[in-house]
Amino acid sequence: MAYETASADEIDSVVPAEYGGMWFFREPLGCEYLGMTLLELEPGSKGKPHDHAEDGQEEVYLVVDGELTVLIGDEDDPESELSLSSGEAIRVDGETRRQLVNEGDEPVSVAIAGAS
Repeated sequence: MAYETASADEIDSVVPAEYGGMWFFREPLGCEYLGMTLLELEPGSKGKPHDHAEDGQEEVYLVVDGELTVLIGDEDDPESELSLSSGEAIRVDGETRRQLVNEGDEPVSVAIAGAS
């Protein structure tokens, strides 16, 4: 088939609902090279600090709704703290440590694309 469809309603979240949700679309869509994820963070919630130094995966974070803070660099001493609004995106290379944080009063939804 030339296309596949998937819905977050049909995919189990890997994040407890109290923090928001995180749905991985790669497998349900049959993606070979591209990872696609939907992340929702409740106010005060944050993602896991991480990098992709081992696999070289770059990631693009596109804010679909809300305000997102992205911490770039070491966990104890981030090089940058960026604030992104709905419709704004950032690309982060695989070697760079990053963490997504919702410091606002409303939930934030983020579309994440990753490829190596």
